Amino acid sequence: MRNFLVVALLLTATLVPAQSYLSKNHGKDELRFTLILSRHGVRPPLSAAAMLNLHSADPWPAWEVPLGYLTPHGGEALRQMGAYMRQDLARNGLLPATGCPSSSEVYLYADTDERNIMSTYTTLSGLAPGCDPLPVNTIVPTAGVHDPLFSMSGSFKEPGKEMIAAERLDALGKDPAAFYSLAGNPELKEFASILAPDAAHPAAKPILDDPRPLSAASSMVEDILLEYVDGKPLPEVGWGRVDAPTLHRLMPLHTKQFTFSTRLPVTARTQGSNLMAHILDTLEQAAQQRQGKEAKPVPGALGPVGTHLVYISGHDSNLCYIGGLLGLHWTAEGLTDDTPPDSQIVFELWQNPKSKQYSVQVHYRAQTIEQLRTAEALSLANPPADVKLTPPGCHAGQSCTFSAFDYAAHTLLDPAYVKADLLPTHNAPPVR
Repeated sequence: MRNFLVVALLLTATLVPAQSYLSKNHGKDELRFTLILSRHGVRPPLSAAAMLNLHSADPWPAWEVPLGYLTPHGGEALRQMGAYMRQDLARNGLLPATGCPSSSEVYLYADTDERNIMSTYTTLSGLAPGCDPLPVNTIVPTAGVHDPLFSMSGSFKEPGKEMIAAERLDALGKDPAAFYSLAGNPELKEFASILAPDAAHPAAKPILDDPRPLSAASSMVEDILLEYVDGKPLPEVGWGRVDAPTLHRLMPLHTKQFTFSTRLPVTARTQGSNLMAHILDTLEQAAQQRQGKEAKPVPGALGPVGTHLVYISGHDSNLCYIGGLLGLHWTAEGLTDDTPPDSQIVFELWQNPKSKQYSVQVHYRAQTIEQLRTAEALSLANPPADVKLTPPGCHAGQSCTFSAFDYAAHTLLDPAYVKADLLPTHNAPPVR
């Protein structure tokens, strides 16, 4: 990464010539670039049914794809989001309403899991229907190597366990046990009765017998959510004992535990710095203005100079790390900081045609639970949930200069957890 002096000099350069279809808003700011960090689409649980069955009286359902893979229904919901993204980008002049974008306009990057690669291809098929697939870039497969954009494992030294433990104890306050217990999470009683409704036939490992029942319940609540948003018939969702209102009551069990494990400062800073640093590199590359000079690539940026859209397929943890690092919070459908399948953090660069100054807008965007369940058509008239966020260095309800955001975001990074160079990539083929 470069120092702040280089960043400041970069922001005084000019943008590579834009395509003729960029909007002409007669003095209004124009959208020049969008970067989307997305969670993959709907998948089965990550734990084998044999493990889940220990906590329930009835066996967990079988899925049509292997553990962790994108489901066919999840693909249909992704296509709808891709179609909406195209309409949204077209109304703001960043892409034409129809036609096939080129790899110099749209850059796709995914983690190496099947669900990430297929989610990217599938989203693109909605954004550019009938077009040949654009390359989906992933790191070159190497045994035991993780992409450090998405996982620090193997690339960085783990933060000290004592530091993490101290931070968590401080966050839990004077009564740590209440955070995990039934007393602090009354929804656990309802969830326990869903897992094993008949006292005469208890689960092998009832969640309420766990020393930390919230930890035991959190991922299983999301697993049942995944059954619902995969469009399964209600008699198959939570053994027929879970409907939409029930899910809304139970989901705080998941979001409470998951955000606690991903958003505390040390965790978010160490886990999110590398990805955020490269997001900033990518935004800085896009924020080069025209002054009769050719724009130059920025080391560490994703995609070539002149790209209009960069789409990154990661995981719910990546959205939470970035949200925690930047202090971003959102509430949609009554849930705070939730990251359902296909949820996104969207970074936009807007330029004033007179001053040439760039501003940044950041959004949280996600399909509602019912939109995911039905894979209904999304459009400007029937959009996904969208929450405007206040980036660091900015004030709510006011325009935010990119330079202010860029400087503030850089100060939040931990240089010890930033790799300046990207790993070599290749065009990942569809893995089915």
